[in-house]
Amino acid sequence: MAGSLRALTLYTTKPHGNFTLDLGENKHEVLPHLSLDDVRWAEDVPAELEFTGRCTLSAYPDSALTIALYDGQGGTGPAFPVRHVSGDGTFTVRIPVTALPAGLWRGELRLGRWVLPLPAPAEDMTPAKWRRRGLPWYAKPSPTADEHFALHVAKTDLMRAVAQRVKR
Repeated sequence: MAGSLRALTLYTTKPHGNFTLDLGENKHEVLPHLSLDDVRWAEDVPAELEFTGRCTLSAYPDSALTIALYDGQGGTGPAFPVRHVSGDGTFTVRIPVTALPAGLWRGELRLGRWVLPLPAPAEDMTPAKWRRRGLPWYAKPSPTADEHFALHVAKTDLMRAVAQRVKR
C-alpha cells in the first residue's frame, strides 16, 4: 500500500477561478500538512510514550498514518496507527514501551511514502521503569547527533544497581 498512495489536490486557480486537479505534488506538497509537536510519557501509564501531532490533509486511507519504530540495527519494528484525528487535525499516538525488546529504537511518522522523523524527547525526560517477568527494565531517551527520536530499552543490570545503592 505504501507505494500506491498518491497525492491528489482539487483547487481553483486565482484570479480566474479555474477548477484544477493536481495529481502528484506538482503544486501542493504533502509533508507540510504533517507535523509532530511533542513526545512525553503518558500521565496515566508512565511506561507509555505519547506523541502528539497534526495532520491537515482532508483525507487518507484508514490506518495509513502510522508511527513506525525500527531498531538501531536496521531491523523493522512495530507500527502504531493514528486512530483518531480531531476536527482541527490534532492526534495522539501512544506506544507501550514495555512491549519493546531491548535495543535502541528510532522512529518516524509515515503516510505511504511520505516520512517525517520523530522529534527528540526533552533532555530532562526521566527514564520509565517497569518489571518484566519479575526483572527490572527501563526505557530512556538517548541523545543523537541528528536531534531525532532515539529510545534506549534495556534490562537493568542488577549487579550494577546493587553496587550503586551500596555507594549511597
